[in-house]
Amino acid sequence: MISLSPEVKEGDACILVVDDDEGVRENLAELFEVVGYSVLTAGNAVEAMEKLSAHEVDLLLTDYRMPGPNGVELIESARRTKPGMRAVLMTAFGDSFSEIESVRRGAIGYLNKPFEADEITGLVARILALKGE
Repeated sequence: MISLSPEVKEGDACILVVDDDEGVRENLAELFEVVGYSVLTAGNAVEAMEKLSAHEVDLLLTDYRMPGPNGVELIESARRTKPGMRAVLMTAFGDSFSEIESVRRGAIGYLNKPFEADEITGLVARILALKGE
């Protein structure tokens, strides 16, 4: 059973989870739905851009390494299309260069995999609270 603090339970916000690993997508989608967010998922950057153009998304949560455009390239494209888009980059291959590069290209947050459920839900809640979501 996942135990989350009450301030994490935001509701109404929509998160787009992008990862080429179906298990990761499903686990994150389930976690965020339990917390009260609506969730969209995509397996790659092209699919993610289609979902971003068709839906109102409050936060883009993307893996770094995927076939085709990587997560940093996706964040950059998403912010060109929707300049206010908030994004978090997740990676199992993190280093200070990729963290700095992700922020330089538009990420508002950065997470090294593996991470705990409360770590990611807390980060998402803090980011969404920046604009009173």
